[in-house]
Amino acid sequence: MTGIARIVVTLLVFAAMLVLVVVRPRRWNEAWWTVLGAAAMLVLGLVSPREAIGATLAGKNALLFLLSLLALSLLVGKSGFFDWAAIRCARIAKGNAHSLYRNAFVLGAIVTAIFSLDTTAVMLTPVMLAIVKRLRLPAAPYVVLCAFVANVGSLALPISNLTNILFADAFHMTFAAFAARMIAPQLVALVTTYALLRWHFRRDLPNGFDGESLPEPATVVPNRAYFLVCVAVLVIVLIGYFLAPLGGLEPYVIAFAGSGVLAIAGAATGRVRIRAVGELSWDLFPFVVGLFVAVQGLENLGIVGVSAAWLAHTRPGSPGKLLTAAGATAFASNIMNNLPAALIARSVLLRSHAHTGTVLATLVGADVGPMVTPFGSLATMLVLALARREGEEVHTGKLVMLGLWAVPVIVVATVLALAASLAVAR
Repeated sequence: MTGIARIVVTLLVFAAMLVLVVVRPRRWNEAWWTVLGAAAMLVLGLVSPREAIGATLAGKNALLFLLSLLALSLLVGKSGFFDWAAIRCARIAKGNAHSLYRNAFVLGAIVTAIFSLDTTAVMLTPVMLAIVKRLRLPAAPYVVLCAFVANVGSLALPISNLTNILFADAFHMTFAAFAARMIAPQLVALVTTYALLRWHFRRDLPNGFDGESLPEPATVVPNRAYFLVCVAVLVIVLIGYFLAPLGGLEPYVIAFAGSGVLAIAGAATGRVRIRAVGELSWDLFPFVVGLFVAVQGLENLGIVGVSAAWLAHTRPGSPGKLLTAAGATAFASNIMNNLPAALIARSVLLRSHAHTGTVLATLVGADVGPMVTPFGSLATMLVLALARREGEEVHTGKLVMLGLWAVPVIVVATVLALAASLAVAR
C-alpha cells in the first residue's frame, strides 16, 4: 500500500468507526464498532499484531483500575447509597427548587470525583430524573446538569476519569501529586460551570416544589449494616489511594481490596449475589481496547511525531501554551470523542517530553472540553441515552448552542487557574 493510500484508508477506517460508535446501527453496543475498527486496522496491515498487543499492554494498569472502580461503584450501588444521597439532597432543599439544583450539582461533583464520571452518568442520572419527575419539576435542566457535572467534575482525582488514569499512569503521577495540582482548577471549573448553568436555566427552574411526596432517606436503604460498611470502606479506600505509593502499591490494588470487603459484606447481608458479576459494564473493556488499537493506526501515520516536534519548540509552562494544549484537545474531543483524542495527545506528550503543566492542561481539554457535541464523551452519550429512555429528550441543537459559548469560558477559566496553581508551586 502506497503512503498516500495508507493515509486515506487509515483515516476512512477511523472516521467510519467513530460514526458507527455515535449512530449505533441496530442499537449495537459501541464496543462492537471499536473492535471492528481495530480488526480492520489489523486486517489491512495498518497496525501490526505486535503493535496492537503493545498498545493494549501499555494501558494495562488503567484497565485494571477501571475494572476495580466499576466493581466498587456497583457494590456501593447495592447499598442504596445513591438513592439515599439524592433524596437527602432534595429534602435538605426544603422546597426551594434553586437549592435543589445546587444540591444536585454538588452531589454530582462528589460522586464523579469519588466514583468516576461514568458512575454519575449511569447511576446518579436515573435517580435524579426519578426525583424531579416525582416533584413535577422540569427534567431538561437536570439532564444537562448531569452531563456537564459528569465531565467537568472529573478533574480532581486520577480515579474520576479514564483519561486521568491513562495520563497518571503514563506520566508516573502519584495519587496525591495529581490531586494537589488539580484541586484548584477543579474548584474553578465547578464554580464556573454551576454559575453558567444557573444563569442559562434561570427561567426554567421554578422557585419552589412540594417535597411532601419524598420518602425518608432511610427507607431506600435495604440493609443498614451493609450501608454503613459501604460508607466506612469508601473512606478507607480514599485514604488508601493517597497512601498506596508509600507501600509501592498501585491504586487499583486498594480499590480491589475495598471491592473484596464489600463483596463479602454484601454476600453476608444478602445484598450481593454472584450474578452481580454480570451487571458490571464489561463492554467498556473491548470498547477501550478497540480504541487503543485504532489510535495506534493513526499514530503510525506520523501524526504524533509532527505534533511532538511542534510542541517541543514551544515555551513550556506559559499560559498561552497551556491554553493551546487545552483548546486543541477540547476541539479534537468534540470531533472524535475525548478518549481517542486523549490517547493521541498522550503519545504526543510522551514523545515531546512535555512539561507537567502542558500534560495537565491537555487533561483539562479532554475532561472539561468535550461538552459541545453530544458525542464528545461517552458519559454525555450515556446521560442523554438514559434520559431518552425515561422519555426526557434534550434537543441536540440546544445542547450544542449551550456548549459553544459555555465550554470555552469553562476551559479558559480552568486553565488560568491551573497556570496560577503551577506558578504558586514553583
